[in-house]
Order: sequence, then C-alpha cells, then structure tokens
Amino acid sequence: MNRKNIYRTLLLALFLLLSALLLSSCGASSSQTAVLPDYEKGFGSGGYHDGVAGEAPVEEQAAGSPPGSVVGASEVRHVIRNGSMNLIVEDTRQTVREIQSMAKAGGGIISASNIYEMNEGQYAANLTLRVPEQKFDYFMGQLQELGKATESSTSEDDVTMQYLDLETRIKNLQAQEERLREILDMASTVEEVLQVESELSRVRGEIEVMTTKFTYLQDRVSYATINLHIREEYIATQHISGDPFENLGTRMKEALVRSVNFVVTAFTTLLVVLTALLPVLLALAVIGLIIRMIIIRIRRRKKAPPAGGAA
Repeated sequence: MNRKNIYRTLLLALFLLLSALLLSSCGASSSQTAVLPDYEKGFGSGGYHDGVAGEAPVEEQAAGSPPGSVVGASEVRHVIRNGSMNLIVEDTRQTVREIQSMAKAGGGIISASNIYEMNEGQYAANLTLRVPEQKFDYFMGQLQELGKATESSTSEDDVTMQYLDLETRIKNLQAQEERLREILDMASTVEEVLQVESELSRVRGEIEVMTTKFTYLQDRVSYATINLHIREEYIATQHISGDPFENLGTRMKEALVRSVNFVVTAFTTLLVVLTALLPVLLALAVIGLIIRMIIIRIRRRKKAPPAGGAA
C-alpha cells in the first residue's frame, strides 16, 4: 500500500470517529432535555414567582368577604373608615337636599342632621352620613364638588383582631350551648335539670351580648361615617336697613308705659315709706316742740329786768 492510500484511510477513520462523537453528544443533550423536571423548565419562562408557579402577588377582594375587608397574601383585614369635611356653599338648605338625594341613590343614609341660622339670613348645617364602605372615596369626592372644602380628613381603624375575636367567641359559645342542650336532654333529676338550665341561660346571655357587639362592629366596617359641616359664605351688603324703624310705634308705647309705671311705683313706694315712718316723725315733732318751748322760756328770762332795779 502506497503512502497516499494510507493517508486516505486515516482521514476516513478520523472522520468516522468525529461523526460518532457528534451523534453521541446530540443524543445525550436531547435525552437530558426530555427528562428535565417541570419546575426547572419554569425558570426564565415567567411562570415561576417566589418559589410558587402562577402565584398572584397582588391583593384582591375575596369572593363572599364582607365589605370593608381587604384580602392580602395571608388574611382578611377588617377596617373602619371615617371622614370629616368643612364645606362652604352658596345655599345650605339646597345643599342639604342634594346630599340627601345623593345618599339615597348611593345606598347610604343621613343618620343625624341639624340646620340652624348663624346670622340673619345665613344658615349652616351639621350632617352625619353613613355610606357603603366601597363608595367612601366616591362620596368624599362628590361632596367636595358641592362647594369649597376648607378642611377634609380621612382615617382608618384596623379592627381585624377584635372582629375575629368576637366571631370566634360567638362560635365557641354556640357550640357550648348546643352541648348543654344535649346534656339537658340526658338529665334525669330535677337538680340536674335546674343546674343545666342555669348554665344554659348564662351562656345564652353571653351569646346575645357578643352578637350585639359583633353586629355593631360589622355595621361600622360595612358603612363608613362622614361628619360634614356646611355653612354659607358671608357677604357684607351695603344698603340702608329698615330694621330700626320696625315696630317703632309699639316700642314707643312700651317705653311710655314703662316710664309711667316707674313714676307710679316710685310715688307709691314713697307713700309707703312715709306711712311707716309716721309714728317716728310724730315723736320727733313732739320732742322738737318741747325743746323749742324750753329754749324760748330761757331767752325770755334772760331779757326780763331784775326785780326792784328801777328806783
């Protein structure tokens, strides 16, 4: 075999060896890809988030949860929302009517209302609104459009622990009540019946108290409260007022009557005083008369000439 054939044989063998190695590496790669676990395939594909595929990271409202409750990653929050606003308007009474219509249309109520006159012809009002919690922000915005809001504030009170505590207590007491009723059915003596009924009455009373508190708390969570103060903007008017001349004749007559009554009262009072002092005045007059007579007699004796003085 010549040298040229030897080179051809070596090149063919080297080519076959490289082809075999290439086919082997491709088969291993495809095999590894085929058995790749699903959770590893998720990396880089957008389907993996914080270790859990498809987990939603945002908060949302749970289906069937009560209004005023916000669902987070782990629990439902129960929040009481309150707001207050001072509003300056052109016509207080008309604005109150608009707010009444707005509250009725939005499923709310005006739980307290007080309209009063601040100055002559200028009215103000204090209102307390109870509106659905999910419409709280909407109502606050609508109220600001009715006039000029000089002050506006909102607050939130998280009562989740209190809410869950009352809910759990009521459930436990109801279970205890059910158990006591079963024991009452099994009681065989009058003493046992009386003891069980006494305990059952106590538990039932606690259930009623807890239920009342829980109902009130649910109402505070479901309906937000808005305290609203409304007043009209004061505008000074420049015109001649006829108020000083109103009822002038009546006021003159009343002044004259008061003056006459004062004079009559003073005169009658003086008469009463003089009547009361009359005995004293008479006694003083008698004493003064006696003193005057004594003084006159003494003067006459001094002026009279001595007896036998003229010879």
